[in-house]
Amino acid sequence: MGNITIALKGKSERLLRELAKEKYNNKKGALAKVISEALEQLAMNSRRKRAMERQFKWMDKGFEMGKVLVRKREDIYDRET
Repeated sequence: MGNITIALKGKSERLLRELAKEKYNNKKGALAKVISEALEQLAMNSRRKRAMERQFKWMDKGFEMGKVLVRKREDIYDRET
């Protein structure tokens, strides 16, 4: 575990402290926990976004699904109606 010193503007600092108080009742390490959770959420959202972009690229490219060779349902199930 490392130590990082950051400087936040007034509004951001107040928001961070409010979130820590609301979620962890200002217990020891509350600020660090809120920041860690936010970073994990940001990383997860970033991975999801990259995965979605990759899927959309595949969809745009398209897939070769072959040609439909069966015209009637009976041809598939070897039975007649």
